[in-house]
Amino acid sequence: MNRNLRLLSRIARPFLLLALFSFPGFSQGVKRIELPLAGNNSAYQTVPLGEQGVLLISKPDRGTFNVQKFDSNLDRIWSIDGPIESNLDYITSSYDGKAVFLLFSKYRSSLYQIVKVNIGPGFVETFIINTLDRFEITDFKTLGYSVFMAGMVRNEPVLIYTQLTTSQTKVLPSAIKGSNAIQTVEVDTANHLVNVCFAVKKGRQTQIVARSYEETGELYTQVSVTPEDEYSLLSGRLQVLNDSVRIVIGTYGYRNMQSSSNAASQGLYISKIVNDEPVFTRYHSFTDFHNFFNFMNERQQEKMERRIRKKKESGDDLKLNYRLLVHDIVPRNNNFLLVAEVFYPEYRYQNPNMMGGLGYGGLMGYPFGMGLYNPYLWNPMYGGRGYNQQVFDGFTYTHAVIADVDQNGKLLWDNSISFDNVKSMELREKIKVQNLSNGNSKLVYSHNGSIRSKIIKGDKVVDSDRVIPNETNIDGDKVRKTSTDDIDYWYGNFYLAWGEQRIINAAGDPQTRGRRNVFYLSKIAF
Repeated sequence: MNRNLRLLSRIARPFLLLALFSFPGFSQGVKRIELPLAGNNSAYQTVPLGEQGVLLISKPDRGTFNVQKFDSNLDRIWSIDGPIESNLDYITSSYDGKAVFLLFSKYRSSLYQIVKVNIGPGFVETFIINTLDRFEITDFKTLGYSVFMAGMVRNEPVLIYTQLTTSQTKVLPSAIKGSNAIQTVEVDTANHLVNVCFAVKKGRQTQIVARSYEETGELYTQVSVTPEDEYSLLSGRLQVLNDSVRIVIGTYGYRNMQSSSNAASQGLYISKIVNDEPVFTRYHSFTDFHNFFNFMNERQQEKMERRIRKKKESGDDLKLNYRLLVHDIVPRNNNFLLVAEVFYPEYRYQNPNMMGGLGYGGLMGYPFGMGLYNPYLWNPMYGGRGYNQQVFDGFTYTHAVIADVDQNGKLLWDNSISFDNVKSMELREKIKVQNLSNGNSKLVYSHNGSIRSKIIKGDKVVDSDRVIPNETNIDGDKVRKTSTDDIDYWYGNFYLAWGEQRIINAAGDPQTRGRRNVFYLSKIAF
């Protein structure tokens, strides 16, 4: 392993700002900046830093990366260029609250370049590490100078730990009896732990094994959640509340509904473990939720309610088949807030001779490659590879559900928000939930350049489905296409929105007239 320390100037190269606007108002943009997109190599990745600002990551050419930092007013503070070994592609980043780590690699390569970006003074440290041959990465998390990477080698799950300061790399023991897959790797900054959840499959039944690792790579604790005989646990998230109490949440389904190509979710479960002993596991079927099916039209809802009622009258439950992306558990007073997004994968048919393998950098020359391998594409609990000439064509999101449970696992209330035909090639959290001091919860997501929001209080709706345009505010501008867009809660009452747009203006000044392709950052007060 090589370690190179580079200290570069705060302003590394000229910077072109196309548009800058400030304007007041409730639920309005406070400031918007635009950066020109000249071609594929101009794409940007965004890492919000809360009140410390935001980082933009780009690849000006195949051998160089660039990092720019903007403050909370979207003024640029510094810009840094650095070299990339062997034409590596950008894969992903990890932010542990103190520094941002960038990961570069190639498809199934054992060589990884990790760049630590010190977000305060603006300098970088570069590390080169070697892992395992044909390692297919699915997760990358950092805690200080400790790196945790999860993935697959020859269809077997692998968890790799690297201590950057000592050049030590080792494979952490992950042998669990039964077919298993690493589902989630999450950093717990409060307890300084890395939590890893394994789904362990035996026949049609699946249980969850959750492990917490210290910054040294040593195992801190392990808990297992075994379902009742008729159920299978399909996903899990671990939350360490204190030295003795752990909470695991996720989705479950009926055992006889599972197959090698499909995971059918019936509802959410919550399990409480005290001193390594399970206290309870509570199951909450979506048929018992009041608002889960609100994404359907009125006729569909009535039909679903009749089917549910008929089953319950006979002492049974209507079998469901949903896939959910479960967020981290959110402690709220003495209760827990559970958030999950419902999605399904889509496929299309394609002549295999028209496109090569879809490894890093294999998708239409996109400079960032395909990002992390998505566990939903190979996880045996999810299937999802497609058949014959089927090619994966993205994830479609239908709605998100939010539920409040008490410390005994009792469901107190539920609510939901519908997505408006949201589709993404990458499976990640779209909905952002902000809990307000007055007891309300704000649900926000971005779609086609606009901000969609809903404010709830328990199972009641305070402000329904508001659409906030994310406008350029240049006279004569017309947004012809928003190719990518995203939003995240930033700090205070501000959100940060970003994406790529194609804009035309027939009557603007010389700077804005004509056609322009831009990457935008918008600070929005809400």
